[in-house]
Order: sequence, then structure tokens, then C-alpha cells
Amino acid sequence: MDGKGKVKKYALQSLIYLRNASKFIDAGDSEKASEFLWGSMAQAIKAVVAAKGVTFRKHRLLWEYAEILSKELEDKSIYDSFVHAYSLHSNFYESDLELKDVRRMAEDVKTTVGKLLRLIPEEEPTEGSDYG
Repeated sequence: MDGKGKVKKYALQSLIYLRNASKFIDAGDSEKASEFLWGSMAQAIKAVVAAKGVTFRKHRLLWEYAEILSKELEDKSIYDSFVHAYSLHSNFYESDLELKDVRRMAEDVKTTVGKLLRLIPEEEPTEGSDYG
């Protein structure tokens, strides 16, 4: 798959995960919603990085790119939201967060995913841009 294909794939998957998270929040399933929120954030970061021509090879690089993007944009909320999303990832396995907590973090993740996907140049279309 070429670079543009990867960007589109990651961005679309981010949006699909975001929609699925909302469905599971509405259904009261905080664990599944948590994992979809994490997935949405991870895929959004991968889309932005791929749009810059960087090949994504390691899961650990998500942390580095979240920090780099936060610094480049002078927007601390990107990294903070990434950390929240990571705690949601852990919630899938540990079930420590209540649904009300997941709902609060979901808004934060949705806003940040929107910021990230808007960084992708227009020639990288995404389906259904209904993110924050």
C-alpha cells in the first residue's frame, strides 16, 4: 500500500473507531468504548505521521509522535489527550474506570482526533468528517 493509501486507511479507521466508541458508551460498555477510543487516537496519530511520509514501524513510536506533534503545534492538549487515551486502553483490561469517566475522556479524545485529522492535507480525503 502506498503512502496515501496508508493515510486514508488510518484516518478512516480512526473515525470508525470513534463511532464505535460512541455506540458502546451509549450501550453502557465502558471497557469496549475505552479500547475504541484508544484505537481512534492511535490511528489518528498514525495517519498524521504517514501524511508526513514517515513509515510507522513500532507501537512505542506512538508516544514519541504524540509528543512531537504536541511540541510542533505548541498544543500540550494533544499529548495530554494521548495519555488519557492510553489510560483508556488500560481500562479495557483492568476495568478501573466508570462509564462517567470514559464519557469525559471520550470528549477529550474526540476533540484531539479532530485536531489531528485536520492536519492531513486535503489531497488525503477521509470519509465522514464528523469528528470534534
